Amino acid sequence: MEHQQGGRTMKFVRKRSVLGVAAATASLALALTGCGSSPQAGKVGTEEDPVTIRFAWWGNDSRAKTTLEVIKDFEAANPTIKVQGENTEFSSYWDKMATQIAGGTTPDVFAMSGSYPSEYASRGVLLDLDTVKDQLDTSKFAEGTVDLGKIDGKQYTITAGVNAMSMVLDPTVFEAAGVPLPDDETWTWDDYVDIAAEITAKSPAGTFGTTPMSNDSFVAVWARQNGEELYTEDGKKMGISEDTLTKWFELNKKLMDTGGAPSASQTVEDGSAQPEMTLMGQGKQAMKISWSNQMTSYSGAPLMMVKLPGESKAPGTWLRSSMEYAISAKSPQSKEAALFINYLVNNMDAASKIKSDRGMPANTELKAGITPLLKETQQKEAAYLDRIAEMKIDPPKPFPAGSSATMEVLNRYNTDVLFGKVSARDAAKGVINEVNSNLG
Repeated sequence: MEHQQGGRTMKFVRKRSVLGVAAATASLALALTGCGSSPQAGKVGTEEDPVTIRFAWWGNDSRAKTTLEVIKDFEAANPTIKVQGENTEFSSYWDKMATQIAGGTTPDVFAMSGSYPSEYASRGVLLDLDTVKDQLDTSKFAEGTVDLGKIDGKQYTITAGVNAMSMVLDPTVFEAAGVPLPDDETWTWDDYVDIAAEITAKSPAGTFGTTPMSNDSFVAVWARQNGEELYTEDGKKMGISEDTLTKWFELNKKLMDTGGAPSASQTVEDGSAQPEMTLMGQGKQAMKISWSNQMTSYSGAPLMMVKLPGESKAPGTWLRSSMEYAISAKSPQSKEAALFINYLVNNMDAASKIKSDRGMPANTELKAGITPLLKETQQKEAAYLDRIAEMKIDPPKPFPAGSSATMEVLNRYNTDVLFGKVSARDAAKGVINEVNSNLG
C-alpha cells in the first residue's frame, strides 16, 4: 500500500489463500451468474426516496467501523443514495461472494484482490468501468496504478490502494543478537539464510531469524528475480520453471535446517496466526517477508522495512493493488455505484479516515494529504513504497482465471517439504501439474 514521504510523491493483497474447496465453489457459482443484484431496476433516487446500493468488503471490526463512518459521510454528501455495508472476515468472504453471485444477489460494489478480478471478469460478473467513466475520476492517480485494474484491455477494477512485498525487520532482535542490519542494496538470498541462522544462534530459545513465506505473489517475485513470470502470457499455465520453483522450496527447507527458521510444525502454526500473535508480532523474529501494509499489524518493538534480497540486481517486486473495487455487471444502479467508488478513492475526508488501511492511496494528492496523519510505521511504509516506485518495475499481468487456489497449493506442498514428506524437486513438479490443471 502506499504513501508520501519527505515531500516526495510516489510515482506509481492476506491471511491465507482460500481453500481449494472455496475456489471450486466460486468457480461453480460464477458459472451460474445471470440474475441482477438489486430489485430497483435503474430507479432514480431522490432525497425523499433514495436508491440503495450494497457494498461488500472483507476485514476486521476496526476496518468495518471506519468504513461505516465513511459511508455515512458519503450519504450526507449524496442524499439521493444510501449505501448498505456488508463486512465479512476474509476467510469466508469469497465463499459468501460465490453464493451471492449464484443466487443473483451480487452486491453493487465489492472488494476484490488477487486472481479474482480475472476470474470474475471472464465470467461476465464485472462491469466494464468505461461505461461509467463520467462518474469515475482517475486523473490524479499515480502513473501505472489505473492499469492495475485492466484485464485484456478493459477496466474492470479501481485500486483502493497499493502495497508491495517487503522485508520487515525488528531492529531490537538484531541488536540483542549483536548482528548488524543488512544492506538491502547488496544483500542476497544466501546472505538472508546466513543472517537468519546467526540471529537464531545468538538469541534466547524461541527467537528466530525468520520464517518462510509461502505466498503466490512472493513466488511471482521469486520467478521475476530469476528472469521468469509466475504465469505465461496467455495465463493458461505456470511460467515459472521447475528448476526455479525447486530452488524456492530448497530455500525454505534450508532456512529450517540451518536453524534460521523454526520447526515445520511451528512454521505452520505461525503462518495461520493473526499478525500480532506471530513470532514477529511477539518480538521473537528478526526478519519477515511481508506485504508492506501488514507491518502496522505487528505488535512489539518499532519495526523497519527494507527491500527483499536480490532486488537491486534483479528486481521482481512491483506495486500492486492491495484491494480493488468492482461493480456488478448486473447492478441496476451502476452510476451510483461508480459515484461511491469515486468518493472512496478521491475524497480527502474519506482518505483521512481510511488512511493506509486498504493500501496507500493511488491518488497522489490524497497520499500527500494523509501523510501527516500516519503513524511512524506507516511513514516507513510510505518511504519504502516510494523506493519501489522509483525503480519503475512494470507489474505482471493480473493473475489469470483459475489461479485463485495457487496459494493453497503452494502452502500444502511447502508444508510437505518442511516435514520431509516430499523432495523440493517433486514438490515443484506437483505444484506445476496441479496449478496447470486448475488453469486448464
